[in-house]
Amino acid sequence: MRRRVVLHSEDALSVCASLVALGRRDVDLFLFSHAWSRRELDLAMVQAKPHFVFSGLKSGKFEYEKFNEDLAESPARLLRVMIPTGGTGGEVRFAIHDWSTLAAATYGLQQHLEVDRIVSHCLLPLYHVSGFMQLVRALLTMGRVVFGKLDTFEQTKGMLDDIILEERFLSLVPTQLERLLRSDSRWELLHDYRAVFVGGGPTATGLLEDGRERGLPLAPTYGMTETAAQVATLLPEQFLAGMGGVGALLPHVTIDLLAREDLSSTVMQGEVGLIRIAGSSVFFGYVGEEPRAGLRALLTSDLGSFDANGNLTVHGRADRVVISGGEKIDLGEVELAAADSGLTRDVLAFGLPDTEWGEKLALAYVPKESLVSEAALREAFKNVLSDFKVPKIWIRKSEIPRNEAGKPRISELREAAKSSVHGLGK
Repeated sequence: MRRRVVLHSEDALSVCASLVALGRRDVDLFLFSHAWSRRELDLAMVQAKPHFVFSGLKSGKFEYEKFNEDLAESPARLLRVMIPTGGTGGEVRFAIHDWSTLAAATYGLQQHLEVDRIVSHCLLPLYHVSGFMQLVRALLTMGRVVFGKLDTFEQTKGMLDDIILEERFLSLVPTQLERLLRSDSRWELLHDYRAVFVGGGPTATGLLEDGRERGLPLAPTYGMTETAAQVATLLPEQFLAGMGGVGALLPHVTIDLLAREDLSSTVMQGEVGLIRIAGSSVFFGYVGEEPRAGLRALLTSDLGSFDANGNLTVHGRADRVVISGGEKIDLGEVELAAADSGLTRDVLAFGLPDTEWGEKLALAYVPKESLVSEAALREAFKNVLSDFKVPKIWIRKSEIPRNEAGKPRISELREAAKSSVHGLGK
């Protein structure tokens, strides 16, 4: 009989202890975020229906609450991990993984990197797939993981000084990378890793160019909760040689690019299509839905293209559009125009409800230089975008607000847009 256990702790030791203690038991382990709102927690609890909630280690003992007495019937055996996706703006759902999918993702990355052990410096939350998988990789490759936060980066990095460079890896979301690059005392430490994975969301072109100019071993990646993190990764040597995109596919997955107008057909090399992922790390479905069986293929909302060498470039999401004045505007196209202008470090386009236009296009941007103005951006847009695609609201920011997992906080930007004068943000 299976038990459902919620792990609701931001303490890394608690997560490690739970995974080791429950790793061979018939348990469904739900990872909960300490950053969720009360509403999100309530929604997650309804889905989990836990027997126990562990809140972490205190005084050497687990603190827990006991809930349901009933035990679940399930054909599944041994540990399953329910990793959250959504939240902070979207509905919370849990992607179902087990040791087979987690191991496939781990060994696929290990083979792609051609390394025996994966030793990670983890600065990401362990309820997020990119943080949790660093723990899994350490366990399955006999590696090591050191936990820290951005403000303790230098101190925790020192705990890896005895590890050879070829085995050291760091994972960052774009916001963390941007903050380290702004720090005179810390960015050079990024040279001390075999690869610095950058993922969790779109990375501004200007940010990657900055890293390349400094000779940093960045490795842009593509993956998601449903695939147990990475399915494509650009190797640092390829990045430093000037290659773009997110590199070749990891050996445990295949990707088809489907025509948006006809999902039964695929697109040609160089053309953009919807990304469909199949492979042994693809999840078994979401909690509360019918489980996926057989060959588990995942049709995403992401757009991608392959070059002649089989390297993948991700072009944003197909569902990121606003309709303003009856015209459909691709938000990714607007963001690409801003990035290609060379005037911004980071951008985010989004829509705002409007009685006249239906939606107004807004652009939050981080200027590359202090002298960069809205007028300069408008002028750059004139050469590449139709008039109706030029933002009507401009929000200048020192950084785009994002959560711990690197996802933008759209609600904050919408409030900034409402309170701005003539669309000029603070």
